[in-house]
Amino acid sequence: MKTLSAFLSIALCCLVCAAAAASDADPASFHPAVEQLDNPCIGPFVHAYDGSIVGLAGKNAWRSTDSGRTWESYPALPEEKFSFADYCIVRVGRDIVAAFCNNSEVKEGPWGTGWGVDVSPEDYEYPVYSIRSSDNGLTWSEPVAIQRDWVGALRALAATKGGRLVLGAMAVVPWHHIINIYISDDRGEHWIHTAVVDMPDSKINDHDGALEPKLLQRKDGSLFLFIRTTKGTFYSSVSDNGGVTWSQPASTGIQNNNSFGELETLSDGSWILLWNRDPDLPAFGYKPDPSADPNPWEVEERTFSWIKPRNELSCAISSDEGKTWTEPVVLARTQQEWLAYSVFFEPQPGLFWISTQQGGLRMKVRRADIFPESEEK
Repeated sequence: MKTLSAFLSIALCCLVCAAAAASDADPASFHPAVEQLDNPCIGPFVHAYDGSIVGLAGKNAWRSTDSGRTWESYPALPEEKFSFADYCIVRVGRDIVAAFCNNSEVKEGPWGTGWGVDVSPEDYEYPVYSIRSSDNGLTWSEPVAIQRDWVGALRALAATKGGRLVLGAMAVVPWHHIINIYISDDRGEHWIHTAVVDMPDSKINDHDGALEPKLLQRKDGSLFLFIRTTKGTFYSSVSDNGGVTWSQPASTGIQNNNSFGELETLSDGSWILLWNRDPDLPAFGYKPDPSADPNPWEVEERTFSWIKPRNELSCAISSDEGKTWTEPVVLARTQQEWLAYSVFFEPQPGLFWISTQQGGLRMKVRRADIFPESEEK
């Protein structure tokens, strides 16, 4: 066990220096209710069975028993072969299960210029494993291999009411992205590949297809997959049989400039969405207009190129599982820096922790201060 006093001193110093440098080059503006958050890792986090908060970073698990005021770290991965990159984490009964991309085994081909003739899907690998803790994050199992395909953001892991784990990962096929679905009925000891969620009709660049999903279980027990696309909006797919089969993806109408969207269930059952949006276009009900050009892919490319700036981070809340939403609230914006790949956690009802992998934001804010009309009853 290792205390965090020295670590936090160094980390806070680095954060302050980094923030100052960023401020000089590209000052950010924040919602007035936003406060600074100081955590040793950005999350995602999970509430353990004993009430502690657990997250992962590097090769360690990080654990707080006092609502995030202090933290301790514990070894979670074998030293030489593994390190945490993006991950998702849930609790199943008394157990914590995490799926993670192994940062020690990355194969990354060229991006940004379309798929080259001299590359193959095997040139893009970000292997995915799972681990489990049965003692509130103190000790962890050996990693279990799930897949070796390419993954962008690995954030789609749900524990159903019946205890099944459902994971949405990714892969590259010639030549676009797909979402691989896996299920486990033994808390991550074994995984079964059940389905592929595919969108083969987007042909703009090397970020086409179905990307970087989020996964929630709805109140009726069905599973809701929220999908990043290049088609102008987030899409969704639904499973009514525990992740075995999935509906054909359809547009949610929520504007998306080809960036990951963070979607989570709050303590009162409502949903919160954090995403990058274009303030010049409607946030909800957006429909790209193919009639504006004889080639709709060219329309999408002009409007929603994957290099479009992600410099505004917005959030909204839905009390009816995504049918309607509050007006978006802008949490932060910059002129040039990307503020994207949000990580959300609700450590206690009505208190939000929000971080971004791109831009390095660390924020906390109270729901009542940004959405007073949707506060828990």
